[in-house]
Amino acid sequence: MSILSVSNIEAHYGDLQALFGISLSIDPGQVHSVIGANGAGKSTLLKVIAGNLPASSGEVTYQNKKINNQSAHERVKSGISLVPEGRRIFSSLTVEENLKVGAFTKRAGHWNLKTLKELYPLLADRWNRIGFYCSGGELQMLAIGRALMANPDLLLIDEASLGLAPVVVAQVYASLSEITKQGTAVLLVEQDVHQALRASSTTSVLLEGKVVMEGSSSSLTIPSIKDAYFGVGASNGLD
Repeated sequence: MSILSVSNIEAHYGDLQALFGISLSIDPGQVHSVIGANGAGKSTLLKVIAGNLPASSGEVTYQNKKINNQSAHERVKSGISLVPEGRRIFSSLTVEENLKVGAFTKRAGHWNLKTLKELYPLLADRWNRIGFYCSGGELQMLAIGRALMANPDLLLIDEASLGLAPVVVAQVYASLSEITKQGTAVLLVEQDVHQALRASSTTSVLLEGKVVMEGSSSSLTIPSIKDAYFGVGASNGLD
């Protein structure tokens, strides 16, 4: 049974249509990656699911309940957490204080300050560091940790590896298996095709606001994905 299902989602920024009939579903404990070039609509899709942008049409169903009319705050309380592009932590607060902000819903679950120290030992060593002085890798771990403090059943991560050193990217992606072990589903937006395919069980490829390819990550090929990125041969999709 899917924890999340989006069906025929369309979305607009004013008169500009950004999404065209997007559909996908995610099961509990699954990682689903959404890949595509800049402007493909990946971040817009996450905003619609998180409640930060209303869908113009279509349905968002979470745990068998239609949530189109729920506010972003209500969705967090129900178990949907977003790690936004750019991380957006509170730069004047310490690592510990930023994490505590994420616990405002008081949802019960595995994640707390102790378990997050175990998940990200690098953060444990920076516990009292002001956010302004954190590196890009520290900020990404902090943003994910803050989202986990709400003990979500669905974690949305926008651009997990953008601008990070390879060693940090490896640490961030290694943490996903620990997160999904708790039953949390992850919807991952990523531009790095190789990372996305390795981390996920299913993948959707977006082009200009439309799904042009989808399937199990192990069955999608890099050449066909690259063609889909640029609208070449997208109808073939799989080997």
